[in-house]
Amino acid sequence: MPSPDERIDVMSSEPHAEHDVPMMHALFRVMRAVMFDEAPLPELDALPLAQLRLLWSVFFMADSTMKDFSVRLGVSQSTVTQLADRLVKRGLVVRQDDASDRRVVRLQVSPGGRRLLQEANTRQQQTVSSVWDLMSEEERSATMYALGILGERAESVRTAQGRPIPPHHAPAGSFSNRSGEAAETVGQPVVDLMGRRVRGRTVF
Repeated sequence: MPSPDERIDVMSSEPHAEHDVPMMHALFRVMRAVMFDEAPLPELDALPLAQLRLLWSVFFMADSTMKDFSVRLGVSQSTVTQLADRLVKRGLVVRQDDASDRRVVRLQVSPGGRRLLQEANTRQQQTVSSVWDLMSEEERSATMYALGILGERAESVRTAQGRPIPPHHAPAGSFSNRSGEAAETVGQPVVDLMGRRVRGRTVF
């Protein structure tokens, strides 16, 4: 079985006819350097991917309902309920009854789960901050401009495909930017979603 680096090199070097665009090569290089090689936390790495996706979603969509998570993850409400049951048993998620409607159940990350996710996100932010510190002001401006265009065009494509990407809002007070101010929004970290380990090997 090829190593992670070999797999990414193959993915980024094999011809894909009209779909083989230079942007793919650049994206793989950035993702590998910034995200894929982060060492996952053992407690999170032990979770099946479906549970991990729900855990991160609960973190970024606190107090949302089972229906909300069903729509966000593209699975049935019964599947969300089963995943939530397992996370509750692990002590990572807690259920909260809706005061106005007892039929509605909302999910929140437990204090222990929040600590783990904040640590994972902090590691990711430290890597990104180190990269940011190495850049000049001109490079930062150019990077933000290019990423802004890329994000807008990618969101337009997803919308045209009938799969609009919902915004992710950081829980209040959970994160801060480099100036110490609370960040308004933050994307769902991918370090634990993408860099999973199976029998000691990282898989994507």
